Amino acid sequence: MMLAHIRDNFAAAFFPRLSEWAAAAGVFLIGLVLAANPDLMATTKTQAYQLMLMIATQRSWAIGLMVFGGARLVVLLINGAWRRSPHLRAAMAFFSCFPYSLIFLSFQPTFGISMVLASIPLGMDMINVLRAAGDARTIDTKMNAQRAGRRGPRQP
Repeated sequence: MMLAHIRDNFAAAFFPRLSEWAAAAGVFLIGLVLAANPDLMATTKTQAYQLMLMIATQRSWAIGLMVFGGARLVVLLINGAWRRSPHLRAAMAFFSCFPYSLIFLSFQPTFGISMVLASIPLGMDMINVLRAAGDARTIDTKMNAQRAGRRGPRQP
């Protein structure tokens, strides 16, 4: 059932959620870059990654971002096959704001183009939270209406 849903609906759902796919892939790819270049955070000429290094090691960030980004990609892939998937999309977009916020704040001391570029996926994911929450509300409203219809009219 899940594979049939993915096969039938992927193309129709991909482009309307392109910003979610880009943000999820971004989290995964940042983790991949950190894993591929183990000295990236330690050997920078600026203090750009100090905030992130105060929280966890580069290896921890790499693993965490790849796992979270991969999980978010899976949630996007199965979206719609399960009633609560928009709720998961909203939660994943919300939690994606954390690493994007840290990256943005890490570049704040340099206050250059890197900071501007880091703000784009953060802003995109803030919008994704609202869009996915709206989808979740729409589905919940439909489900509540269906339940109310099965129970019959309310008695005063």
